Amino acid sequence: MAVTTSTASNPLVTTVVTDTDADITVETVVSGNQTLYAVEITNPNPNESVYVHMINAASNSTTATQHNTQLFCPAASSVHYYMPTGYLTSTGIQFYCSTSAGGGQSAVSPTEDVTVKFGCTAR
Repeated sequence: MAVTTSTASNPLVTTVVTDTDADITVETVVSGNQTLYAVEITNPNPNESVYVHMINAASNSTTATQHNTQLFCPAASSVHYYMPTGYLTSTGIQFYCSTSAGGGQSAVSPTEDVTVKFGCTAR
């Protein structure tokens, strides 16, 4: 098998944001007009599935803020989400990671550090 490498002159993703200890602390991924094309979640927890809750906002979100999108990762797994046409936001993206599907004050942080990567491009 032959392997080749080429450089993209106009890459789809121009910014990769990585959080290596994703938990119930709300973090800002990007602000302003952005297009999100990929999310990678690495969950080392052997007995806990995790949920990444994404909120269309650039500030002032809490775990009680209603999330717009929720992504799932099983225990002891890595998952990759790709959005071919992109996930568009005009305000920005914030997120948090919990062991429960629902948001709110009952959100619980994963026991071990979860890594979440976002691939974005400004519009």
